[in-house]
Amino acid sequence: MRNLLHLGLSLIPLRGMGEITYRLFWAEEPPYTYRVIMRLSPSKGPYTDLQMPSWRPGRYILQNYAGALYHFSAQTPDGQPLAWKKTDKDTWRIFHTGKASTLEVSYRIDARTLDAGSSYQGGALIYFNPITLFLYPVGRLNEPCRLELPDLPATWAVATALPAKNKRLYEAPSYHHLVDAPFVIAPTLRQTQTTCEGTTLHVHFWGEIGAKNVDPFLTDLCKIVQTQKQIWGELPLAEYHFIYILVPFLMRHAVEHENCAVFVLPQSGAQDESSLKGFLSISAHEFFHVWNVKRLRPAAMWPYDYNTPPMTSLHWFTEGVTDYYTSLTLVRAGLMPEAQYWSQLSSFLQELENSWVYQNFSPAELSMDSWHATSPYRPTFLQGSFYAAGKRVGFLLDMFLRRESGGRYKLDDLMRYLYRTYYKRGKGLPEEGVLEGVVHLLGAEKRKVVEDFWRSYVEGRERVSYKDFLTGLPIAVEEVEELAQGWARIGIRRWSQEGEGIRIVHVEPLSAAARLGLSQDDIIYTVDGKSAGDLDPAFWDSLKDGARVPIGWRRKDEVVDEGVLYFTARQIPRQKRLRLTPTKEGFGTSD
Repeated sequence: MRNLLHLGLSLIPLRGMGEITYRLFWAEEPPYTYRVIMRLSPSKGPYTDLQMPSWRPGRYILQNYAGALYHFSAQTPDGQPLAWKKTDKDTWRIFHTGKASTLEVSYRIDARTLDAGSSYQGGALIYFNPITLFLYPVGRLNEPCRLELPDLPATWAVATALPAKNKRLYEAPSYHHLVDAPFVIAPTLRQTQTTCEGTTLHVHFWGEIGAKNVDPFLTDLCKIVQTQKQIWGELPLAEYHFIYILVPFLMRHAVEHENCAVFVLPQSGAQDESSLKGFLSISAHEFFHVWNVKRLRPAAMWPYDYNTPPMTSLHWFTEGVTDYYTSLTLVRAGLMPEAQYWSQLSSFLQELENSWVYQNFSPAELSMDSWHATSPYRPTFLQGSFYAAGKRVGFLLDMFLRRESGGRYKLDDLMRYLYRTYYKRGKGLPEEGVLEGVVHLLGAEKRKVVEDFWRSYVEGRERVSYKDFLTGLPIAVEEVEELAQGWARIGIRRWSQEGEGIRIVHVEPLSAAARLGLSQDDIIYTVDGKSAGDLDPAFWDSLKDGARVPIGWRRKDEVVDEGVLYFTARQIPRQKRLRLTPTKEGFGTSD
């Protein structure tokens, strides 16, 4: 088998001797399998190290793509085997002692995950993110790369932002550019395009799309592009690709790239022209990343190191502030009513203020803690989102700039300043760069008030009094904080009906329910001997301090004996009701 494999390799003529060349095969492979043949010159010295990325830009967790790689082998072009060994979980070392002018490497990759950042080989759907498939020679990320697709049928369609020499050959000036361009290949794709602000917008759909006319959707995408160009001051690309993978199950995931974005969304969202509007919000979020994170990005990711997790406290800025601008974009583009924007923003802020995790972890902490997300030692109640935390900071920072500058500056001005100061000068955004940008706009005399803001809301966990914070701005604030009521009084913040019981969705840590041992997905079926499903939530409001309540619950398939909940008034969580209403038309949105 080994000799046959080597013979097969040597019979395949790979071009591009001065480049790193990848050939990707799938036609004769089993489902969920890609075969890669790689040709490159050896590194200086007696060996060449090839490494597989362990994380990808846009997803700040360790995913360890090397775990899917098997059947690795190395040889010279004439079929002479080369010795190799693994030196760590991601690295293969090939020994050549100067006798080889070219290395040929072959391996297979398992590809069965269908989300916006993965790779999948399903016969009629060839979908891959190159960062999950391709090894790179250590220390040589900037060498030009070629990608050849010999198995691509002549009649199939391709969606990618990577420049093509022809349908089966693509070139990239570096590994960075190669892995920033995913591919969707299929017998049929619905593909269209439009020109917007001098940029060609390519729109690709794979899957079942019921909408017969997508022109209104393209018009709306153009409105998003125009609106965001106004925010940043320029549109730094000639072409952009929106690639939508429509699936027959519930999925809502997207990943940004320098010149494209991939979306995996339910096909029900494309059943007609009206339902396609449901894709605009996520499309606006990803397009905002053209500037925020793909170009203006933390210094910790400048340049990318795909095997060393970038330690930055700025994910709240790159993702959360982007999320803040998502709805703002839709309002400014005329795609969302202003009243709906403020209603949704109020509900969002209210939910965060009533969430234990956002009271106990700062946006900067949550940014750093992203690398803990997949740890089995990280319980659910500690998993906050830097998206949500950063969206709140985005709003507060926008209002702060308006208030402290007397209306001269807003968040748009800060974004443009950071973009010009760092990206346009070929630099990454320092950890203190956002703070220093605010000081630059407001003046050195405002440094203390800016640093106080940072200590309170970016690096700190201070609860926001919106009445106080928004004083002087044309926003009416209805804000009431009180003891929680109903099931929330014992710490069960969210729940759903489950037969004759209730299923717990979220338990407040250190609450009476948590101290009993109740947790997410437990089903409470009796309270004080009665059916939990029939219980009036007001029952909990009537409890006196020191009350004891027998509770029966089930955890998955396990039946748990009744426990006794000890109710004490000092453990009652507090909850806030919040509503923000602008008193000046267009304030905070179109002004």
